[in-house]
Amino acid sequence: MTAVAAEQSASRGELLRILGVSFGVAIAVGGMIGAGILRAPSLIAGVVPNAGLILALWAIAALHAGLQANVLSELGTAVPRAGGFYVYVQRAFGDVGGLVVGWSTWLQRLASTAALSVSFADFLAQLWPQAAGITPVTAVVMQLAVFGLNMIGLRQGRTFQQVTSLAKALALIAFCVVAVFVASKLRAATPVVPHAMTAVGWLGLIGAYQLIVGAYGGWYEPAFFTEEDVTPGKSLPRAIGISLVLTAALYIAVNASLLHALGTQGVARTALPFTTVLSAAGGTLPAILFAIGAMVTVVSCANAGIMTAPRILLALSRDKLLPAVFQNVSKGGSPNVGYALTALGSIALALSGSFKLVFGLIATLGTIAFILVVASIFVLRRREPELVRPYRAKGYPLLPALVLAIDLALLGLFLRADWRGGVYAGVMFVLCIPFALVARRARRGAAA
Repeated sequence: MTAVAAEQSASRGELLRILGVSFGVAIAVGGMIGAGILRAPSLIAGVVPNAGLILALWAIAALHAGLQANVLSELGTAVPRAGGFYVYVQRAFGDVGGLVVGWSTWLQRLASTAALSVSFADFLAQLWPQAAGITPVTAVVMQLAVFGLNMIGLRQGRTFQQVTSLAKALALIAFCVVAVFVASKLRAATPVVPHAMTAVGWLGLIGAYQLIVGAYGGWYEPAFFTEEDVTPGKSLPRAIGISLVLTAALYIAVNASLLHALGTQGVARTALPFTTVLSAAGGTLPAILFAIGAMVTVVSCANAGIMTAPRILLALSRDKLLPAVFQNVSKGGSPNVGYALTALGSIALALSGSFKLVFGLIATLGTIAFILVVASIFVLRRREPELVRPYRAKGYPLLPALVLAIDLALLGLFLRADWRGGVYAGVMFVLCIPFALVARRARRGAAA
């Protein structure tokens, strides 16, 4: 194929097939390890004042994600197309279900990118106090830099993700080592008073588990890039499995280190218990290293979401649910129109501060989206038994049915805690119906 022909093919939405297991692990670890692990330990210790139970919740959430990954690995390898969740749900349940999942997933990427850019600005202010007065400017500059890097090409985004994911994993390991060394000093200064198990209420457990599930959110990011993977049938299950095991080990080790050094009371006492542990090492260097590590952590997590979002728009465009211009792909392998729209949306949310509202709107929608993803495996197994499945879900149908039941139960608990999420989901379903009808008419016209 000539260079001109290759460029013309790219303009029709053909992505570069250059990814593998290493990128899959990097994008999953990058998506998981973010502001959640920095903020969640303090909030969880405040409502679950028992170290053993806290560590058990982190382990249970990892097993829960593993059951979900078992299902997603089959769907992602059977339908290796860019777009992730949207692709499977649209194939199983049609345009309305696909639109709900696609838009809620894309909006989640906007909100998380905006929030992470603001967190980046806050951590920068710890190194450069003058930056505290220009938080919106810093957040926008960070976003423009990361979006610009990815718009150059897929290779640049891939390399940045791999480097930053490795850096923050090593930083968490280093923190655990420091916490062990300073634990005796901290425990001597603040004696630990044990709490009884009876102090833990059901609402506290549900809220804590929701935070932990959020901290694991991102393990599924490799599924959005299967079309760009050289061997998706092998790479996707391996990448998700490796990243989940690695991240779960890091999360449990970090929480165990914090609880060992500070106790549940000490962890709950401050919003960032990491800084308390590092300050015990003495000097200003630990605080500086924490701020740098936190900045790397949030920018790496932001990059994962930034890379994913345009591929959702590309998938929607392929099914006539968005204009064809979103299928344009640069010679570097970047869907740049999708990047541009995503950048505009996330920057607007960062400047307005409304990303907090968006998070509230999509929290329950995210749970519903995963329920539809898990349900898709049953529909496609029945409707398309001849579909080639390089990876078949283990324990089918029992294990997929188990995780579906768990997710439905969690949805019920989440709706009981915040019924507005169900209302938002219903409204979104209704709003997606006219879009689905227009798309169906467009596809019929194209076929005719």
